Amino acid sequence: MLCLSTAQAAVHELHVGSQQVTFSTQGGVPVKWVSCYPDCESESAVKAEWFNELDGFMAWTVPAEPQQSARIIASEFDISIVETDTIVEVTLSSQQLFNNRQLVFVYKLPKQGYRGEISASGMGGLALTVASGESFVPEQLPGFGSIYSKVRPFLLDQNGQVYLEPTKEGYSSIDINVSSSIGIRNRYWLWDGAPIAQSVAEYSLSGKNRPVIVVRAATGSSQMSLVTYSGPTELNSLAEASPVLRGVLFSAIWDWLRVLSFGLLYLLEWLHGLVGNYGLAIILLSLTVKILMFPLTYVADKWQAQVNATSSMLKPKLDEIKQNFKGEEAHHKVLAVYKEHNVSQFYTLPSLFGFLIQIPIFIAAFDMLAESFVLGQASFLWIVDLAKPDSLFALPVVLPFFGGQFNLLPFVMTLLTIVSAIVQEDADLTPDLQHLQRIKLFLMATAFFLLFYTFPAGMVLYWAANNLFHLLKILPARLRQSVS
Repeated sequence: MLCLSTAQAAVHELHVGSQQVTFSTQGGVPVKWVSCYPDCESESAVKAEWFNELDGFMAWTVPAEPQQSARIIASEFDISIVETDTIVEVTLSSQQLFNNRQLVFVYKLPKQGYRGEISASGMGGLALTVASGESFVPEQLPGFGSIYSKVRPFLLDQNGQVYLEPTKEGYSSIDINVSSSIGIRNRYWLWDGAPIAQSVAEYSLSGKNRPVIVVRAATGSSQMSLVTYSGPTELNSLAEASPVLRGVLFSAIWDWLRVLSFGLLYLLEWLHGLVGNYGLAIILLSLTVKILMFPLTYVADKWQAQVNATSSMLKPKLDEIKQNFKGEEAHHKVLAVYKEHNVSQFYTLPSLFGFLIQIPIFIAAFDMLAESFVLGQASFLWIVDLAKPDSLFALPVVLPFFGGQFNLLPFVMTLLTIVSAIVQEDADLTPDLQHLQRIKLFLMATAFFLLFYTFPAGMVLYWAANNLFHLLKILPARLRQSVS
């Protein structure tokens, strides 16, 4: 649906599908840009404001005199709007001439989806500058959760996404070819521009989480065109616009782990279709992964039991050697003990298997849950938003690192870890080895608590469910042992 208002003579506000864009005839640019999911007419629409009249901007610049900065175009433009079945085309033509030529800027807004186009013509050296506003900066999470609160510029090509590292000292330049693009993104939304011809882009930082990008016309050309995407990091929306845009998802991990992340995302969506709630779907995802991993974890548990039994058998003799011998003589004595019992020096390596086989799934699941657009504003039990910490209630003070909210899920997760560690203690281990294992597990539980306390609730819920299912798996066997 096209909606046009002209509250002021020089301002034109358009509502087109999933975009709300306000154009100004002063400068020929949008002065406010809002994107919506699934569309702006939906009552439950999720919105992102890239910039507005007071903060952030989009601007065209033209070359200035030598030794001077580029000049922002601020003249008056005539505007015309043409609607077709698929797009709304906004054309702004300058009322004054630049180097005896008229400047023309064209913006094509899609009626469906988020793939549009911006083009300019009239003189050489034209450049488009985009600076996101404060409204595009996500809520700042405390502690380690702050990694999900950033706004950064990025480069995207067929090899995937690479974050650019701007500074406040000035602009850095980078070549953009016909198969790459540059953009600005936060955790769940991105603005991306892909030049149709070879171009040069620049990026800088105007403040914390305030990147600025510039795309210049090809050298010697009086025209430039950008294919744009201004929308969510939602898989279907990205794929509809361009297969290359899928590269912004799970970009921090290796390609084979990305395949796992996409597989887990499809599985999460399928489970959500069954139960209708993303919190329940995350719990079922954890259970499903447990079931699929069972053959491997079963073997790993058997190997761990063998390692524990061997350690308990060797420990008395190894402790005796440690007390009575030193240096090379002690080393030879230890080797003799291993040989006597036909034990390899590396007998403990199989105990790492159970841990190592879970790491890829752990990384893939957490990247998937961290970047899943669908979890934004999804609720579960007391959790208002699975994309943020669960925030059971506000604390009377704001604590360094931990913030001002009491998050219950990390405590539940840690309690389940500790209980599982106590229940899982192997009776074959000597008291000293049991004590050492207990300390290691408690340290690991503490480290995970600190890491996860300010993480989004969806990620913590997954790990808490994983710990719960592990406890339910080992508890019956331990109960049978205690009874016998």
